[in-house]
Amino acid sequence: MFRPLILPLLALLVLNPAAAETADREKPMNVEADSCEYFQKTMQQICVGNVIVTQGTMVIRADKLTTRQDEQGNQFALGEGRPVRFKQKLDSGEMLNAEALRFDYDGGRGFVVLSEKAWVKRNQDLVVGDKITYDMNTEYYQAQSKAGGRVNITLTPKKKSADSASKPVSK
Repeated sequence: MFRPLILPLLALLVLNPAAAETADREKPMNVEADSCEYFQKTMQQICVGNVIVTQGTMVIRADKLTTRQDEQGNQFALGEGRPVRFKQKLDSGEMLNAEALRFDYDGGRGFVVLSEKAWVKRNQDLVVGDKITYDMNTEYYQAQSKAGGRVNITLTPKKKSADSASKPVSK
């Protein structure tokens, strides 16, 4: 049972606002693996062994991946691994990296849910928990831990430029 420690992490948004590559969800999803089964009628695919998914700048690596597409063309993926790795370039050019034992990607809503030994890192900022929900549209995080556990967040101060450091503060 997860004990929610809801952390919107507004500090990440205020300190370093940037959106995920919004065009990524408009691009085709490519899946490579040791073996795959594709069910054309249901538009579902099950792949196992060294699975690599790319969609624009987003890359997911997993041991097993189940993907599907709905009638509107939205793409969904459920992955398992030891661990599953996720990375995506942000509109700012920065990279977002994440890792967990399981993930659930909802391309229609722009959500990624990372479960079990999960972490998300952007620059030096790091969020660690048993379950992390990440909204790629707003860069909103929700971190949770199992009963009795804790989440961990590390926010690194942004370096001030030499010009702003040498200017006196006016009163």
